[in-house]
Amino acid sequence: MAFLDRLRGVLSGQRLCMTEHLAGYRRLGEQVFEVEVEMNDVTNKRALVLLRVAKSLQVMGDALLQDVLQSDDTAAQPIPVMTHEQAEGWYKRIPDLLVAARQEAAFEGSAKVSLPVHIPTVHDEKVACPVSHLAGMRRAADAMENLVKDKLAFARTQGDLYKEVILLYEEARTRRQAGDAIVGSIMTGQRVSQSRHEEGEEQYGMALSAYLLIAQALENPEIMTKRVHPSTTRMSRLDSRDVFKVTSKTALREIRRSGEYTEAQADLMEMWQQHDITEIEREYENTVDELLSQGLIREDGYWYCCPFQPVYRVLNPSVHVVNFTVPQHHVFVWDYGEDGAPGRFVTKASFGRADSRHYCED
Repeated sequence: MAFLDRLRGVLSGQRLCMTEHLAGYRRLGEQVFEVEVEMNDVTNKRALVLLRVAKSLQVMGDALLQDVLQSDDTAAQPIPVMTHEQAEGWYKRIPDLLVAARQEAAFEGSAKVSLPVHIPTVHDEKVACPVSHLAGMRRAADAMENLVKDKLAFARTQGDLYKEVILLYEEARTRRQAGDAIVGSIMTGQRVSQSRHEEGEEQYGMALSAYLLIAQALENPEIMTKRVHPSTTRMSRLDSRDVFKVTSKTALREIRRSGEYTEAQADLMEMWQQHDITEIEREYENTVDELLSQGLIREDGYWYCCPFQPVYRVLNPSVHVVNFTVPQHHVFVWDYGEDGAPGRFVTKASFGRADSRHYCED
């Protein structure tokens, strides 16, 4: 039966997790309560920020798994693969954050975790985003809204000290409401395209990313001055084994629609085998994530050649990306090169639209 369950999981995109595994995640999150009590009188801002991140991940994870685990910690239903991986990604960070918070509370400057903390959401381009996962992401966004609202009300009374936090909050709640609008039609049984599922997931992902930063900045508003300089040592999407890891969602939809999926998959597999990923490329991908979360850039088409990565347009007067300053309305992209050639940063006032996709063997 275990083999058949695993086979059904592979074919359906659902993973039948052991009850003990899922319940263990929730118990892992419960460690946060103990440390909150222990650090009740701590005034070290860095320690409090680290604890707040752990609390945020616990709240998000519990909300995501609300319909998966019943109150007695028994599995209520099979769990989609991406829900399992998302919960795992959030909960597994909690112990390291609690260690860092306790160390920082004991000796200032001792924590080795860089701030601000950024936690990516899981995107699986190979399977449709399940309705249950969208519902879980909506609950997670609602939970984060409830987590920050009291301290945000106080922040609004403090003048310009929390200006950037409040501006980011306006983005977060707008993203959350956009996700609600998209998911609302899905939940009422309306048939919508897969792209709408992906849009809902994307809006909630951006909202949660913003909420996590808000939670940190409400403990220490200086966090906002650091958010545009992501660490190059942080994990990026380039570390994923998915060959479509940097492919634009628009490009992937068009590839599927045109019957090129098998060709594209083989081409990207060969490309990543030949391409040596560099730290500057990790910095690039982390930087565009930051700029997207802040609303400073938007996706504006995709590159004509493998891996068909997004092209971005600058909405802010200018942005700084991997040692380049890109002015407002200009577009930019990282060209990963062909046949093992090194990548390069490309920016212009505009790029022409390609009428087809170029594969390396063409």
